[in-house]
Amino acid sequence: MTRCCGAFLALAVVALATVACAAEETSDVFLSVTASDFVDWCDDTMCLMPAMDIHYNRVDGILFYLGIQYLNDSELHPRVKAMRGWTSAREASYYQIEFEQPIMDPDRFSAGVQLYEKTSWSREDAEAISDLANNLAAFVARTDRRDYFTRRGVTVFTRYRVNPRLAFRMELRNDELSSLATKQSVWTVFGRDEDWRENPPLMVGVQDAAVESERRMKSVVASVRYDSRDERGDTGWAGSGSFEFAGGGMGGDYKFRKYALELAHYARISRTQTLDLTARWGVGSGTDYPSHKLFYLGGQGDLRGYEHKEFSGKNMLFARAEYGIDVRPHLRAIFFVDSGSAWYGGGDVSGEFMHDFGIGFRSDTPGVGDIRVDIARAATSDESDIFIYFDIYF
Repeated sequence: MTRCCGAFLALAVVALATVACAAEETSDVFLSVTASDFVDWCDDTMCLMPAMDIHYNRVDGILFYLGIQYLNDSELHPRVKAMRGWTSAREASYYQIEFEQPIMDPDRFSAGVQLYEKTSWSREDAEAISDLANNLAAFVARTDRRDYFTRRGVTVFTRYRVNPRLAFRMELRNDELSSLATKQSVWTVFGRDEDWRENPPLMVGVQDAAVESERRMKSVVASVRYDSRDERGDTGWAGSGSFEFAGGGMGGDYKFRKYALELAHYARISRTQTLDLTARWGVGSGTDYPSHKLFYLGGQGDLRGYEHKEFSGKNMLFARAEYGIDVRPHLRAIFFVDSGSAWYGGGDVSGEFMHDFGIGFRSDTPGVGDIRVDIARAATSDESDIFIYFDIYF
């Protein structure tokens, strides 16, 4: 009876997600309901609206958030969002509260504070696969490509948008971190007799010296993003950089530094052909280095011809080239090669570089969203496995 109820509820989530995503093309979560989905809650100056988010993963099952948000940028009022969350697979309740005050110009500069207890994952996991695609893969195919932990604490932040292309963000975080265990009972459409991939515990230290640890992390995170691409997204430059510092005068139980840079160039070389080049670099240092801050390569988002997170290290180099051909008005074939290395040594490159190649297909149908399928294999052996990846985003 319990399995049937769980299946019915999960199926209802998927049906609702389909409706919500069709109505709100900017949504990237499994299900996100805001003002414009059903009722126009806004007048010319103010919005007071309900909000709802739903995620699906192997540690929480259904993670359901319900709350309310308030906006009145014309009067420079604080932007307020408060949500309460519940999980279906374990006895846990969450909350997220955010206050953000625009200063002088609502689109230029703001400062705020976030209070929360929530399931979290790394920035790299978030960028490797969209929320919607990861949740659908978990629900349908028992595949979850993210690793999870709990954050409970407060973040003070400020952000500054120089112009439509360039933006900065600074955060001061104070978090209590906890590990989460995989719940093998989480229901899926297919693969119900297979075990979920285990969710790794939080560790401190690296390689043989690593030990399980749940500690308080106090850190400063600075990030910058630049994007000069055109409306179609296939011409121009995009880049991002981040720096995180923990320990020292900050206090807390972790002491480390982490630097990451990414630069991508998008070029249309003819009416039907494109060439995209991407490079990433990362360096980490510190004796009390947390496992969820390591760099990982392998699987969706980087070395697609290898197992998920097959390579790890405190340092990383990665490069990709993708050549695309528009075979139909809304369908593109993409030939790609990936190359990268992750290692634990010093700043000099000491890891072996791995390479792969493959082909992908991307459909950017208006009103539906972008769907991409990639087929990849490693270039090191004729007997390498073939990997297939799916992503969807709006």
